[in-house]
Amino acid sequence: MADLDTGVVGAGLMGADVSALLANAGFDVVLVDVAPDALDRARDRHATDALDALDAAGRRQRDALVPHVTYATDLDALADCDFVVEAVPERLDLKRSVVADLDAVLADDAVVGTNTSSLTPTDVAVDADAPERVVFFHFPNPAIERDVVEVGGEQATDRAVERAVAVGEAMGKWVAELDGEARAHCLSRVSAAIKCAGTWELREAEPAAIDRAATDLGFPRGPLEFVDLIGLDVHLRTVENLREPYDGRFDPPPEVRERMEAMVDRRDLGKKTGRGFYEWDGDDPVVPDPDEAHDVAPVVAAMVSEAHRIVADGITDRETLNEILRRGSGGDMGPFDALDLLGREFLVATLRERHAATGAGVYEPAPSLVEESD
Repeated sequence: MADLDTGVVGAGLMGADVSALLANAGFDVVLVDVAPDALDRARDRHATDALDALDAAGRRQRDALVPHVTYATDLDALADCDFVVEAVPERLDLKRSVVADLDAVLADDAVVGTNTSSLTPTDVAVDADAPERVVFFHFPNPAIERDVVEVGGEQATDRAVERAVAVGEAMGKWVAELDGEARAHCLSRVSAAIKCAGTWELREAEPAAIDRAATDLGFPRGPLEFVDLIGLDVHLRTVENLREPYDGRFDPPPEVRERMEAMVDRRDLGKKTGRGFYEWDGDDPVVPDPDEAHDVAPVVAAMVSEAHRIVADGITDRETLNEILRRGSGGDMGPFDALDLLGREFLVATLRERHAATGAGVYEPAPSLVEESD
């Protein structure tokens, strides 16, 4: 596999880390971004933080990454690549443009992996001449530390999927090969339910009270810290991408949306700017001690309900979805672990109570969850 030439488009944090994983796995990598400053930051990360993250995760294979990465501002630099990962911001128009532009650069047998978190490979390949070579290739955040990559695509050829699986395995990741596709697929869709429910609970409690309850239950972080981690701007773009296909199920309450939009306008985006719902000290949020934890059962119930919808939609099975969330979150609890812990009847009752009180779609119980509880 190391004889494949690989590339990444987009030198933000995700693109920098995906290119680090490729270089660490033994591939030569071309990292492209139109912004030279972004490439400089990625090069600095490859020389320092990415190596530290690989060490911490026990996955470091190369002494240095920079010698194995070419940094370029033009897509033409990808001409010899056999596998290219699109990791540009979560805007459908931008992703479609990048994937279509790659047609003019890549050889006919090259494969394109899209790291989209809220769209599908079919969505982003609409304008491509060869949509069958575009495959879902999604990493959680942070990509280096988390031990999973999701792979799939209804239009993708078997060969494209097989190459993506092989590259993911060469990176040392557990590869979840999905059975179907839908916006946000598995990890991001369950995560969207968690974050959305967390924003609805903001009408009754402060972020620290909600997040403390989540960590007390065994989750590695709470829903609002999770929003900070990925960025409020990214979260709001994700919600927008999911609105139509899911009938607004992941929308925050209007007043919380206004609050988050104001934070984005102030550039209080979360970890990447040092301030969001929390102040951030490097990689760690400064979470104040709440007087008491807020009831987090509605957030957990929303997660379990969405997991049932994903399985019912044929995207994957229960066991795989459970493992995706465990590995993607860095914790020990998947949605079906939570189901076993809290009980189906309790979770359905919680959803019904919160749905009646708020009208929020994220709290409407999944039919398959209700059927199992009756």
